[in-house]
Amino acid sequence: MAKRPKISAVPGIQLYTLRNSMADNLEATLDAVAATGYKEVEFAGYFDRTPRSLRILLEERGLRSPSSHVNARALRDAPQKIIDAAAELGNRYVIIGWLDQDDRRSISDYKRWADVLNRAGELGSSSGIQAAYHNHEFEFERFADDANGSLPHDVLLQRTQPDLVSFELDFFWVRKAGMQVEDILGKAPERFHLAHIKDMDSGGNMVDVGQGQIDFARILASPAAASLEHFFVEHDEPAHPFRTAAVGRRNLSAILAQR
Repeated sequence: MAKRPKISAVPGIQLYTLRNSMADNLEATLDAVAATGYKEVEFAGYFDRTPRSLRILLEERGLRSPSSHVNARALRDAPQKIIDAAAELGNRYVIIGWLDQDDRRSISDYKRWADVLNRAGELGSSSGIQAAYHNHEFEFERFADDANGSLPHDVLLQRTQPDLVSFELDFFWVRKAGMQVEDILGKAPERFHLAHIKDMDSGGNMVDVGQGQIDFARILASPAAASLEHFFVEHDEPAHPFRTAAVGRRNLSAILAQR
């Protein structure tokens, strides 16, 4: 796959944060996202729209979508269909954002998902699209019956091809698992090209960016974070989604300015 052009980092938002509003009035939601100052959005579902129509809506608002979260089983069973949709939308990454519990019961399961990612990366290479994986906390939990004591996330890193598969690191879920973000990035800095910027308070709760305890500025300025190019504000269950989006953009902009 051709080397990716370097992109100037700008604040992005994972639209899952605004999913209820997206389902209710997609156009108005994208208007608000653009007015808030975002330039990049990451999809988690297309809300019954075609990828081509979504791309037109984005372009009309000065937005772009470098990545989308896709259904893991759909990527496994019909990867070309997923890749084609991503190309129409203008994505550079198709990301497995979640694994159902039945699909992650052993290290062998993760080895099979690594194969799925490699296959999707192969199919996407001609279109300039990479497969990618987004973590939660369970990828950092060892299986009691695994003789090697491997971390599932390490298995995914080790068994996927660097030129075909990237990783999106969710800072909140790394911390929720009791790990340090810099340590995970440091295992293979060149593999991490996207990040979910989600904050955590002292009680382990998800809070708006800049209102918790994660030192994003320090982490993102470290050599381990040098390959990160896309940064998406996210909150899984925001009480006030648009306020969360506005606070996140403002604070992430300040953080990226120090990078």
